[in-house]
Amino acid sequence: MGARPSNAFIMETYNTGSALLAYKSFGSENGLPIVFLHGATLDHVSMKNTFERYFHGLDREYRRIYVDLPGHGESGHSFFRANMTDLLEDVGNFLLDNFKHPPRLVGYSMGGFMALKLAEKTPFPAIFLIAPPIYTNKDTVAKPLEMVPPLDELTEDEKNSADRRYLRLAAKRTSVTLQRYRANLVTGFSIGKWIYQTKLFRSAAEENLTIDPCRIMSGATFLVGRQDLLVGYRDQFELSSKLKSSEYHSFSDCGHFLPVECAQFEGIFRNWLNTAVNKS
Repeated sequence: MGARPSNAFIMETYNTGSALLAYKSFGSENGLPIVFLHGATLDHVSMKNTFERYFHGLDREYRRIYVDLPGHGESGHSFFRANMTDLLEDVGNFLLDNFKHPPRLVGYSMGGFMALKLAEKTPFPAIFLIAPPIYTNKDTVAKPLEMVPPLDELTEDEKNSADRRYLRLAAKRTSVTLQRYRANLVTGFSIGKWIYQTKLFRSAAEENLTIDPCRIMSGATFLVGRQDLLVGYRDQFELSSKLKSSEYHSFSDCGHFLPVECAQFEGIFRNWLNTAVNKS
């Protein structure tokens, strides 16, 4: 990996051959590398805002790399490569070219699917997965068997100002979760990225990639919400039971936004962080 820029706000780039992949890194060059992969339509800021709070005072121990996936954030894109297969290839090459040994991975939603799919080819020491879909065609997802009424403590003004994605997918709609959710939103959204992401979603549904558990040697930790209408939770349990090494945590009162909804999130991540150090 190249030298860190003197200005912490300048993003580094990697040439995939078709576009520049942007990423931001924190911590010592000699620290244990952890790569963070965000969800669809977001960028590295959503992961940085979620996880950097857990690394205060740990710059020497851990090197954190927050990636903007192609067609997201500051990364470039090619409309001819707006499909999951090429997306996985670009990110896989980034990991192969920039790390002497496979790093630890943290993936949220689409980023979690990518971490699992990449683990079919590379034995990452440990992967931390938040609400990862198991299929790229959302119509094949096993939805929650039983829904409970969401906790809704928002004022009318808060409901009117909240975006539709939060209102649809959050099971705990409170002032606190809404504030945390908003802290992760993307700014500066461009029409080019919107077109790329639309093509990506459509091609992903057509490809309907799945996960082959027999090819995954990485230790995997799953966090899922049992009120998650987007990716469900039953498919993840079935997959985790077939993996060589896995943990599965499901929460009956949470939806898709586990980092802001789940009270146990910090404890589970810190435990994973401590155990991930000892995995090679």
